[in-house]
Amino acid sequence: VCLTRAMVFWRKKKQPPAVSCYGKLPATGDFVRHNATSPENAAYDNWLNASLHAARETLGAAFDDCYKPALGAFVYRGEAADGEEPERGMVGVWGSSGDSAGRRYPMTVASSYDYEELLAVGAAAPLALWSFLCQAYGLVADGRQLPVDTFLAQVAQLAPISLEDPAAARSGYDRWLQSNSIRAFWETTLGSVAARYAALHQINATIEIFRGSERPQTALALRCPILEGDAYAVAVWTDITLRLGKWERTLLNAFWTPQHDLTLHIGPPQAATFHELLVTSSNADHVTDLSRLPPGSEAQARAQLPAALAEQLDDPDKTIAEFLGGL
Repeated sequence: VCLTRAMVFWRKKKQPPAVSCYGKLPATGDFVRHNATSPENAAYDNWLNASLHAARETLGAAFDDCYKPALGAFVYRGEAADGEEPERGMVGVWGSSGDSAGRRYPMTVASSYDYEELLAVGAAAPLALWSFLCQAYGLVADGRQLPVDTFLAQVAQLAPISLEDPAAARSGYDRWLQSNSIRAFWETTLGSVAARYAALHQINATIEIFRGSERPQTALALRCPILEGDAYAVAVWTDITLRLGKWERTLLNAFWTPQHDLTLHIGPPQAATFHELLVTSSNADHVTDLSRLPPGSEAQARAQLPAALAEQLDDPDKTIAEFLGGL
């Protein structure tokens, strides 16, 4: 029997964005949760639980002092079998917290989106979702002393931002890229235009064996200074990395401490990741730290780059859009 009709491929119905929270609050001994039963929430919690345990082990007596002030934002792409695309990802904020018995576990407030929506917005996600991140940041920072019911009521009032129109969601970022020079970016994040060759060499050397391979399964990560560049710097470092990697279907896992640094995972976040989020610098073998570039002259660093990339870096007065467009 021959089937002459075209095959029909069924797709899961597109899901709307959803706000969730999960973690500990000092007001109770139980976990506090809202709308946190999806696969992406479960994958994030599994990673965070293992990574928190690893940080306790590696930091030892220093853990509490490192943990207490910790507060950051993230883009998490979720997990799927064998490196396949996940259905959903998360963008949100986590902050150190604990329960009434003194057990430590962060509180996370996040919004989940279909993977396709996050891909379409790409590196601009932290800016497209900036108002939500600010609200979530304020709630996580100030709400840890609230009664549970009050905290959950405030989470329920958070409205997710629509990403249905990716061009509109990206528009603010795209305008900013066209009106700012790449010189300003290098000076803000690296402290000097002269450091740009060394920084790009480090990124290129870290990702080159994965170039063109979507969602690489590797522990390697980049630590990028953002300082006063904040979410704009997060977006540009992410954009640079995606373009150098020639990835079109990859959402990078990103964790950043506002006005400090960004940990950008090429592959899934690792058990050692939470340790990296709690310390100000790292000697971890799997992390390329752009805030601690190796010594050497500007000319030496330039000579290590492919010719086309070196030439693209030569003019620091082009706009960021022009620079990114040439990668």
